[in-house]
Amino acid sequence: MTPGTGGSGGPDRRITVEAGPVDVLHRLALAVRPLDARSRAAAGPGLRVGCESDPVPGRRRRRPDGPVRSLEGHGATGFVLRHATAGGLPAAVTVRVDDPARRWIPRRFSVPLWTRAELSGADERPPTAPHVPAAARLLIPWLLPGPAYPVPRGTTGLRLRVVRPDAAATPVRWPRVDAFGPGGVPLGWAHGDEHGQVLLLIDGVGVLPYPAPSRFAVALRTHAPDPRADAPADPLADLVAEPIVRSANPPRPQDLDNAVLRGTALPAGYRTCAADTVRALTVGQVVHAADLPHAPA
Repeated sequence: MTPGTGGSGGPDRRITVEAGPVDVLHRLALAVRPLDARSRAAAGPGLRVGCESDPVPGRRRRRPDGPVRSLEGHGATGFVLRHATAGGLPAAVTVRVDDPARRWIPRRFSVPLWTRAELSGADERPPTAPHVPAAARLLIPWLLPGPAYPVPRGTTGLRLRVVRPDAAATPVRWPRVDAFGPGGVPLGWAHGDEHGQVLLLIDGVGVLPYPAPSRFAVALRTHAPDPRADAPADPLADLVAEPIVRSANPPRPQDLDNAVLRGTALPAGYRTCAADTVRALTVGQVVHAADLPHAPA
């Protein structure tokens, strides 16, 4: 491919392919493909995925979605952010994934981007940079079930709230819960919402011998950030933005599937409860459980 030139405000550049000269109008900066952590299938429809932006001093915000610039939805591809001919992108963006229907718990990520020069360098003659495949620009976050998640019949789990150990039982914002069965075997994990609501769904009964009892105990371990002194105007402003390491080129398996993306890595600023709490599970049912106190060590 032989690069050409584009005028000011015009195409990114003109390159020659087998079909002839074409103008490159944009380049993929990032694709976001959220997964349902339970089914491993694409989460949605109805998700809101966008990049956050800081307000410009002295300028009134005009976008209806507030501090978030919505990404383009592209079906099975997911949601995309592009290097366009007009305007530039920062070195990193904060990506927000939210579900207005509350089927999944929101997540935020700080994602470094490939620059336009890095992406277009492969078109130069001679090339100034290697080709960056689309997979190296892909973010695949796992979304954990929220209060309105469509739970399949026969699933085992708990619905509960994580609260502070005060007289008002103040809900803990954005808690995380790990479940351990007999013998300390991990059985599952869950994320909570801004009201402390958690839907914990598990698979299996750990090391219990067959036939397993209809009820068995699990140890629940909570993690949460310290409470804010004020309520944020943006309801997701205090949800931690988890840092993502930019993918290798070509991407390695751990670039596309890791503990941060799965939501099992403990984010910075989260503190673990001083002691686990025991609750009972009923096999094949999702039951409501008493509030889960969170008192960090």
